[in-house]
Amino acid sequence: LKEAAKITDSVFSEILPLVKPGVREIELSAEISYRHLMKGADKDSFDAIVASGPRSALPHGVATDRKIKKGEFVTFDFGCIYAGYPSDMTRTVVVGKATKEMRKIYNVVLEAQIAGVKAIAPGVKCADLDGIARKIITDAGYGDKFTHSLGHGLSQIVHALPVLAANSKEKLAPNNVVTVEPGIYIENFGGVRIEDDVLVTENGYEIFN
Repeated sequence: LKEAAKITDSVFSEILPLVKPGVREIELSAEISYRHLMKGADKDSFDAIVASGPRSALPHGVATDRKIKKGEFVTFDFGCIYAGYPSDMTRTVVVGKATKEMRKIYNVVLEAQIAGVKAIAPGVKCADLDGIARKIITDAGYGDKFTHSLGHGLSQIVHALPVLAANSKEKLAPNNVVTVEPGIYIENFGGVRIEDDVLVTENGYEIFN
């Protein structure tokens, strides 16, 4: 799992310079798949999400032939499988210069994501983790724009237990690996999601990304 995350991190750093106006989402998706394989991955964990402009408000906006424009959000959600184990990472960028509102939304999501990660430890209730991140987004006025759970487990499948959701009855245990991925999605404007893969250790956590 750690090696899969490392490969995905490396691919993202190579993809960033390719993000510019006029590039199609599908081209970036193809580059992600190619670079995963070239770095030793078995294959992609799932079809890469490359969602630009208003499409970044779609939590599951798989890449299309849409051309990226200046001043837009672009959300990347992708991962690879290495030796049978998957990574799953999300990053959101702006092409060109971010507006004040874009920065505000991004920083709220980042604050929620960091708070969710920092609360990870053995015995913590999964529902409480979701609540910690959700409260930050709700207090900022975007509660109804965070439309999915905080995260999920990673094992030999991408969506595994435990689930970090408000209705979860589970608690974290050492050696669980979970995603922490809050988001804000505003229709006809765009969205932000930030996601890391995190190991539950004996007395805290370790971020793989």
